[in-house]
Amino acid sequence: MDHSGSVKVPDGKLVEVAVSGTDRIESARITGDFFLEPPEARAELEAAIEGHSFEVDREALVASIENVDARLIGFEAGDLAGATLEAIE
Repeated sequence: MDHSGSVKVPDGKLVEVAVSGTDRIESARITGDFFLEPPEARAELEAAIEGHSFEVDREALVASIENVDARLIGFEAGDLAGATLEAIE
């Protein structure tokens, strides 16, 4: 089953997350008008989201996202976690 969620950061960027899976996030795709440094970190961020149960809480997602060595420009780990949670609700 495919799900998507998005967050528009005030004075910031749009972050969209599309996930697939039934009880667990099998795949995640992050899009939006944001910037990452390095740009290749998107795949690592997607991997950080994948594998979590649909019952995951915000703190666990934020911790996984913050473990990725990337600079999020115009949004924060909590914004990405929020878009993910909206997608799996």
